[in-house]
Amino acid sequence: MPDTDRADEFLNAYRELEETLNAKYNTDDKRSGSPIVRFMSEKESKPYRENLDICREIRNFLSHHSELGGERLIQPSQAMISFLGEVTDFIRRPPLAIEFSTLFADILKTTLSQKAQTVMKKMERQGFSHVPVIDGGECIGVFSVSTVFTYSLVNGMTSLRDDMLISDFGEMLSFNNHSTERFRFVGRETSIYDVRSEFERKRPGAKRLAAVFITDSGSSRGRILGMLTPWDVINE
Repeated sequence: MPDTDRADEFLNAYRELEETLNAKYNTDDKRSGSPIVRFMSEKESKPYRENLDICREIRNFLSHHSELGGERLIQPSQAMISFLGEVTDFIRRPPLAIEFSTLFADILKTTLSQKAQTVMKKMERQGFSHVPVIDGGECIGVFSVSTVFTYSLVNGMTSLRDDMLISDFGEMLSFNNHSTERFRFVGRETSIYDVRSEFERKRPGAKRLAAVFITDSGSSRGRILGMLTPWDVINE
């Protein structure tokens, strides 16, 4: 391929990446700054950041001082063009949250008829802090350390009875009735970066996001496909 065509191909690839990022950020306002610079400030850009900065410098040079005596001063390599295409594909198809989740088959689950202490021992042994409660094939709530704490506080108890069942915690199991925690439900096409943003978002006075459930419908009434906690996304 002639060098001139390769430079044009590089600029077109760079422009395509900008347009893809503008779509991601839902903006085409040039006053908002370079979408590539914005992307480089985000965690998900880490594997690409250094080379993106080089491409940005080359693009600026080609746009303002590209030729001398009718010849290109610099000529982007085919590897750089391919790299821009790789980043564009990544933005369009980021890794999905379900790829990093604990899948339903591997999640510790409970039913209303199970003994609370039995479930708590399994939680400690298997390292689960939140256990979906399944009733009639549907997830109706979550049993957690917070559930036990709130129940004990409300009922003035210092320890649980040996015969207590999960059902004894009643409305405290409901997704919306956890005193210090909240839960989110997302669809199977949700990216890992969107889920991480949910965990990182701080809302004054809001409950802590304890877990994100991936369901087939994206709602609490859908069939659970996987579950993520902050530990699942902290290093992604």
